[in-house]
Amino acid sequence: MSQETAVRRDIFLTLIGFGILWVLLDRSAAAAGSLRGEMGLQIGALVVGAAWALEWVLSRRRPAEAYRAIGMALPARRPLLVAIVLCGALILYFPVFAAVSGARITVMGGAAMLALGMFAQGGVAEEVVFRGFLFRRLRAGRSFWRAAWIAAIPFVAVHALLFLSLDFPIALASLLLALSLSFPLSWIFEVSGNSIWPPAIIHATLQAAPKLVDAGEDFTLLAMGWIVLGGVVPWALFLLRPTKPSEDDAPRAPGGHSTRKATT
Repeated sequence: MSQETAVRRDIFLTLIGFGILWVLLDRSAAAAGSLRGEMGLQIGALVVGAAWALEWVLSRRRPAEAYRAIGMALPARRPLLVAIVLCGALILYFPVFAAVSGARITVMGGAAMLALGMFAQGGVAEEVVFRGFLFRRLRAGRSFWRAAWIAAIPFVAVHALLFLSLDFPIALASLLLALSLSFPLSWIFEVSGNSIWPPAIIHATLQAAPKLVDAGEDFTLLAMGWIVLGGVVPWALFLLRPTKPSEDDAPRAPGGHSTRKATT
């Protein structure tokens, strides 16, 4: 098999694998009624397990290597701290909004358990699918920006489904947020050493925070402001210096050889 044929085959298998993982995530959440992470821990475990199995089969890695490859490795310390600080700063939006607008914002009952479920489902599971599996495999042999643009297409496409459940202005803003957010999440995934934990923290915070509060008639304005903030602030992550991924992080072409090239 020629190198070009092997690369095309790897792209095809990557897209098929992504489709399987997304359908599994989306349909299991729908079947369980886990719109706010009610069954997030179970769904997260299911998706991570499926991604682990797919990576194991497609890349012919040892099981432990396949598990780390999908992003389950510990991240570099600095990107992790930056992700936590960034999310803490973003959360300050809610008391500031309340002070400026006079809105009464209350936290919903059971918010702590729902937040944990949304972190597992909307943070860990989604980041394993989009960054740990899709982006990482597309990144092999491509520049960061080329891989990020390709990976952004399905990330935005699946968020188009929001038009079926949300008011048009919020759905459109959420779609634009998905497009904008795809790039800084891919970047912090890469600079953290191909670990999904920093992007999962950011992704879960942006997704979960407005679902855990009630602002009454001011909610639409609150949500729109949150979406704008979430689409702009994470671009500060590009100030982080890149970390060269290890050879073990690269997807394998047929035959088990790494396909990583020296690209930036």
